[in-house]
Amino acid sequence: MQKDHGETTTAPLHVLIIGGGVGGLCLAQGLKQSGISVAVYERDQSVHFRHQGYRLHMNPDGSHALYDCLPEHLFQLFVATSGKPATGHFATYDSQLREVDSRPLHQIVADAPFLLSTEVNRLTLREVLLAGLDDIVHFGKTLESFEQVGSNIRASFADGTTASGNVLIGADGTHSVTRQILLPEARVSEVGFALYGKTPLTPESLEWIPENVVKGFSRVTDPNGVAMMFGTYRKQEEFAEATTKYLPNLHLTQTQDYLMWTFRAELSQLGLTEEELWHADPATLHAKACPLVEQWHPTLRQIVAEADIPATFSVGFRASERVTSWRSTNVTLLGDAIHTMPPFRGVGANTALRDAELLHHKLVDVATKEVPLLQAVAEYETEMLRYGFEAVTNSLERPFFGPPKSRKAHQWH
Repeated sequence: MQKDHGETTTAPLHVLIIGGGVGGLCLAQGLKQSGISVAVYERDQSVHFRHQGYRLHMNPDGSHALYDCLPEHLFQLFVATSGKPATGHFATYDSQLREVDSRPLHQIVADAPFLLSTEVNRLTLREVLLAGLDDIVHFGKTLESFEQVGSNIRASFADGTTASGNVLIGADGTHSVTRQILLPEARVSEVGFALYGKTPLTPESLEWIPENVVKGFSRVTDPNGVAMMFGTYRKQEEFAEATTKYLPNLHLTQTQDYLMWTFRAELSQLGLTEEELWHADPATLHAKACPLVEQWHPTLRQIVAEADIPATFSVGFRASERVTSWRSTNVTLLGDAIHTMPPFRGVGANTALRDAELLHHKLVDVATKEVPLLQAVAEYETEMLRYGFEAVTNSLERPFFGPPKSRKAHQWH
């Protein structure tokens, strides 16, 4: 199957992307492949600047977007460095590891590579997405404002520099400055928090960690309302082997296979105030997690005890409140900047990638088919708002584990 990245551009178009996350970089790769001038402005100083989590679930929407936007060798590198597919069950256990509920995983098996459903290490995916974009991605650029200058848009950054283009894409995440300027009435609600940790998967630990915890999706709950969820990242190929085949000059940060775990609990159960939660260091957070499992099955206690303690962190879950359409301009939004959602269905990154694929094609239409820019942006926004807020609603009301919960049920402060 051949990918069509569009014809040679017939109209000059320069795209500014604010934010170098998964969605923004995927769009940049697609535009580059289609011969459209693009620049990415990322506020972090480097790809390693801050802790951004480690494991993402990639569904067919996300993998199709990557297939569409990436050059073939980078897509194959993404596949090679992704995780081994889950072959177990969706299973819920009590705190003594007795199975309460189990449902089969319906794996998608097809020849088409874009039907891939897998797990990825977030840093590895970003390093793959950054490949070949050295002259396109600019780090240390915090957006402060933007303004119309004739038919163009000019962005101003905190370091005093500016950049101008035909269109500006806000892919700057949940706390998007672009959204705050473009849609000041848009609201984002807090819907809970979790502690994240990871335990290395070694030949020894694979002997005692239950098979479905490694190969499926598992959840443990206790009578006190504490819940622990699991997901693994077990790479398909060693990074050195994969890069040798597909991009020999690319260095990927080595990552040991791991079991990711998350705790949902009340602040009172952790013995922390809200402020303490957000300012606690990894060792403190890990120390607070240990008492949650002290009455649980020894295997569960061992998973927490053998965790990579410096990798422990807290995360706040947020959900965008539905936004109705607005008058389209040459500024628009992508991913968490407009439809952030909690990870209860594992679709946030995939929805951002879907945005990138759709917007890529709309901008190619502008460059090659004389489609008016504002028409293309409006078409993108109409479709993106439809499926984006459907994903937000489903994440809140139809989580993968447990009964549907109201938004109020997730409030924690």
